[in-house]
Amino acid sequence: MTNTNEFISLLASKLGRPTPTQAPEPVAINVPQYRSSTRKDRASLFLDNWHALGGKGMIVKSPEETMQCLKEWFGDQQATWPNKQQAIVAWDMLPTVAEFAFAALEWPLVRYSQEAQSSPDRYSLAAQAELGVTGADWGIALSGTLVVNSSPQRGRAVSLLPPLHLAFIEASKLRDNLFDVLEELTSLGMPPSAIEMISGPSRTSDIEMDLSIGVHGPIEVYVIVIDD
Repeated sequence: MTNTNEFISLLASKLGRPTPTQAPEPVAINVPQYRSSTRKDRASLFLDNWHALGGKGMIVKSPEETMQCLKEWFGDQQATWPNKQQAIVAWDMLPTVAEFAFAALEWPLVRYSQEAQSSPDRYSLAAQAELGVTGADWGIALSGTLVVNSSPQRGRAVSLLPPLHLAFIEASKLRDNLFDVLEELTSLGMPPSAIEMISGPSRTSDIEMDLSIGVHGPIEVYVIVIDD
């Protein structure tokens, strides 16, 4: 069999059908899409679904509120982390509110690509950290999902290898549904090398239908929605 037409002709004959001579007309699919009326409603729905999936989250309006969240979530743990200077690995750049909060708390951040030059060293750095801190490119309200594009300065290891993951996202980056995000991704032209979608802690029931948390990623996930 030498070409596509021969293959299609043979397949049609096996099915007892005539060989098609042209592609069928596309079928219009009109699927109703969820739409929120306000950004506040979108943020509220996003957090409700994020919590339902096992994540922890909060909406903040100031660096002070951000610091309060960090102390409530990680204060006691941070005090007992064995290597405080290497305990928190973060993207090279985070939202301004996040940078201010960590600086004010004097919790040192190890920058993912600045600290180590080679990929193996970066992976090792992330694997030994207690907390990975990232931003996010979009959030999907309907499913409580974070969408993250990868790049050399913001590798996936930061959100996958530490047992705890904290993400910051501006409320203006929340979208109603996945279709909205895909449309924006398409408009970017060249897609990133990888797109990560995070919906709660890592979980699997592949082995004897026994639910296990943290097998393929963090045990606990947190999100701070910045009301910008």
